[in-house]
Amino acid sequence: MRIAVVGAGAVGGALAGYLAATGRHELSLLARGAHLAAIREHGLTVQTPTGTLGSRPQASDDAGELGPQDVVIVTVKGHGLPALASSFPALCGPDTLVVAAQNGIPWWYLYGAGDDVMPEPLEVVDPGGAVWSAIGPERVAACVIEVLPARIVEPGIVAHSAMPMLAFGAPRPGDHAERLAALAESFNAAGATARLPADIRAPLWSKLMLNMAVGPTSVLTGATMGAMEQAAGMTAVQGRLMRECLAVARAWGVHLPDDVDERLGRGSGVPGHKPSMLQDFEAGRSMEIDPIVTAVLELARRRGVPVPTIETLWALTALKERVARAG
Repeated sequence: MRIAVVGAGAVGGALAGYLAATGRHELSLLARGAHLAAIREHGLTVQTPTGTLGSRPQASDDAGELGPQDVVIVTVKGHGLPALASSFPALCGPDTLVVAAQNGIPWWYLYGAGDDVMPEPLEVVDPGGAVWSAIGPERVAACVIEVLPARIVEPGIVAHSAMPMLAFGAPRPGDHAERLAALAESFNAAGATARLPADIRAPLWSKLMLNMAVGPTSVLTGATMGAMEQAAGMTAVQGRLMRECLAVARAWGVHLPDDVDERLGRGSGVPGHKPSMLQDFEAGRSMEIDPIVTAVLELARRRGVPVPTIETLWALTALKERVARAG
């Protein structure tokens, strides 16, 4: 297949490295800046726990140069996607599958969310429906990145400290089954772990519960995963956040078990890792507050679910971001 990775930073670069390792696909990357320049000159290097993957994919900052693809994997964070909406028509032919690999509530969430749900853009993550119009929900699928703590070591070089675990699925179960199965098999062949759950919304909310617990709290505290796991009282706060998120998921028909205590008890396994939201804050980049927090508040409001801890978290994190920008 012809596969383009849009937003080939840390996570996108890691996924591209695994796809390139199969030798099966014509791979290209949409990237920018020093990372793009390094990939063009030296290729892409992905440092994994089991070895190094090297490849030389086509790379550009111009979607028109890459042309129509069979599959487009989008790893741009949800809040940054509307700015790239105009790039997608150049990458999408009549049958192109767009795989959104993003944290939080995605722009397509209300498509296939139930017979009683109007399929329309979710304004808080897709203002004006720019992404909905540019891509179209009928051609989209999701990749939930269950495990992939990745970072850019230097331009052109990506590293990750735990092997990738991915889940693929379409908003309407059964759609795009053949290509999603082929994509999952490619990652499995390269040493990652990819699965095809019956309902992609279940792993999406399960990952979102963790993002809710560790992302904004790491920004407020400046702490790594391990430091938060050891801090007195933090587990109780994170547990409340996760259970409120769980209640919203259940109100939208996603029936996850309440395994919050077990998940918090076993730890992250990457104690020195800084959640991506904290990495963005420290680098002065815009954070994923809207996909991870604000969108959950909106879905909670629509179903009348009380989420007081998430509301408090949203107010504090948004204020900290505004203060940091003003300073």
